[in-house]
Amino acid sequence: MTEEQARHCYVPYEVFIQKSKLDYHVYVGSVLAPSPELALQLARENFLRRDTAVNIWVVRQSDIHKTRSEDDAFFAREFSRDYREVTGYSANARRWKAFKKARAGEHEG
Repeated sequence: MTEEQARHCYVPYEVFIQKSKLDYHVYVGSVLAPSPELALQLARENFLRRDTAVNIWVVRQSDIHKTRSEDDAFFAREFSRDYREVTGYSANARRWKAFKKARAGEHEG
């Protein structure tokens, strides 16, 4: 088998490891393998040599669907949702104080 033929047989797999049953799967890296079974073996040898885990996922890189990094419109929000973020609470507090101050001024005059 030539090097060119070997390159076409081996495909990249992305590796995700779950350290304990309560943890999420975490991305740890990639391996090149000819099959999912061998990718699991390579992932175990490469990423769990010193660590323990309860689960390993390998996903063929070509099976992962992703957005383009320059696709800003895909992530744009239709409405502002600052009130859901921590920074939004301080802005809401300032608006509320200004509103109460304005209302207090109306009732005095």
